[in-house]
Amino acid sequence: MKDHTDNKTSVILFGSLGVAVDCLEWLMSQPSFEIKGVVCSKAPMTKWREAVGDRDMLPAATQYGIPILTMEDVLTIQADLGLSVRFHQILKQSHLDRFSMGVINLHGAPLPEMRGSMTDAMAIIENRDYYGTSLHWMDTGIDSGNILAVERFPITSEDTVYDLFVRSNRIGLELIQTKLNAIIRGDIHGESQEMLLSSTGRTSKTYTKKEVMAWKRVVPETREEQLWRVVRAFQFPGQEPAYIETREGRIYLSAGSNNKGLGEMSLSEG
Repeated sequence: MKDHTDNKTSVILFGSLGVAVDCLEWLMSQPSFEIKGVVCSKAPMTKWREAVGDRDMLPAATQYGIPILTMEDVLTIQADLGLSVRFHQILKQSHLDRFSMGVINLHGAPLPEMRGSMTDAMAIIENRDYYGTSLHWMDTGIDSGNILAVERFPITSEDTVYDLFVRSNRIGLELIQTKLNAIIRGDIHGESQEMLLSSTGRTSKTYTKKEVMAWKRVVPETREEQLWRVVRAFQFPGQEPAYIETREGRIYLSAGSNNKGLGEMSLSEG
């Protein structure tokens, strides 16, 4: 049964990144939501987040007076809706069962085509012509729940993985802001991924971090076009880029553009 507090929808937000903070602030601005708490990382920010000045959920939620919850705390709370925004932990069925409506996940890739981890890097490596972001109901599978909304956008020949990451987060937040109330009202119903695959002729793949990271080491036989894609796929602030292994050490590869807007690569020794 829905937990009513002045006819508000009670929400627990899962997420640590800046886009999750943006989502929290939007939820706080909406009179129809009661935020029961947030579940986020308590660890120091990673190097890439420090490099780009990403906002952190822990101090933001604390400043706003929002309760900080653990995954164990969630098992003792009943709420209407869970909202997972680029969250780093897996929710078990026991967590999902605490929400009368369910848990919505913001997946930073187009579904049903790309499930799993580091899909933005693989979209570039596989030379896909588009990327995207999705909202879906969570189940115990990997990004396999019914789809609520998807927005796709083109990939340019100079986009890096960080460009896709930022764009998918921005569009994902917009999807939450424009679709969440309609989902709660029941105006938007989830569509089965298997049915969508059947009706659209698309194919689906689930990616793992291990298989994606194997592409980072550039081998001598790599073709020029593939080299350009691999370098862009691992260009992310604060992270180790693609590299060539030599006897003396690693030579790192980075992508940029010259003053004519044409792509270029540069080398640096590690």
